Amino acid sequence: MVELPLTHIRCPACNEDQARPGYDKQGFSIVQCRRCTLRYVNPRPSRTWLDAWYQRAYFSPSHDNAAGAQHLLHEAVKTATARLRLQLLSPAGPKGRLLDIGCGGGFFVRAAAAVGWDAMGLEPSVEAARHAARTQHIRVVAGRSEETPFVDDRFDVITLFDVLEHVFCPRTCLTEARRLLAPDGKLVIETPNMAGWLPRVMGTRHPWIRPPEHLTYFTPPTLRLLLAQCGLRVEQLHGRTTKVLTLEYVLALLTQTNPLLTTLLRGTIGRWKPLSRYPFSVPLDTMLAVASPSSQERSA
Repeated sequence: MVELPLTHIRCPACNEDQARPGYDKQGFSIVQCRRCTLRYVNPRPSRTWLDAWYQRAYFSPSHDNAAGAQHLLHEAVKTATARLRLQLLSPAGPKGRLLDIGCGGGFFVRAAAAVGWDAMGLEPSVEAARHAARTQHIRVVAGRSEETPFVDDRFDVITLFDVLEHVFCPRTCLTEARRLLAPDGKLVIETPNMAGWLPRVMGTRHPWIRPPEHLTYFTPPTLRLLLAQCGLRVEQLHGRTTKVLTLEYVLALLTQTNPLLTTLLRGTIGRWKPLSRYPFSVPLDTMLAVASPSSQERSA
């Protein structure tokens, strides 16, 4: 077990404390709730340690075990995927205020602002927030997703792209997002779908199973359950979504979780290495959910 502060938690989805042992990866135990079947890291690094880790290491190019630096390096594919996600928001009516929580390099915020949204980002890493503001010329606030510096009902759209699996307490994060939403606002979430065929086939070798970066592993039922308990009603939930990738980016993410496969693929590419930078669109087992504040909660 890695030597860092660990905290025992209850199930992030149903709040029960009835987990069965699962498996270990990278020194962490991943358990499964006996009641709702959610898989999650337990015990997990403390909130204080995680805050410091995201400040210190996640976006650092010298830290091998985090994807944040790769996120910043692959602006083109991130921007192309951002434009795909904006198509989901086109039926949402007139463009208003949008908050991208965990905005990283700020590529989605810039893409949203370019088509008329009053967009801004929230990013826990001060260095990443500064980088995004400087390079993308956007508004970014450095802050935690579980405790934001905004007033109630401020935003028409809030996005959480590849964020929910990272946070110490997903329930607190979603409750805070709901507080910030206008009564007719929309919350858009993208997170790995661990019920997909590839995660089930690959098991612990799947690159999405990467603690301490990914702490909670959702399926459609467990995501619906958590959203409902946070006063959010699911309007759409897609089990597969399309992303724009390059082989270079994929290999960078595989290096830590599948070193042998990465070495084999790099050797196979050989003199065709320039092709590894060519972008392609691929459907992945990632969920994309659109939710809104439930009327019952709003009237309570």
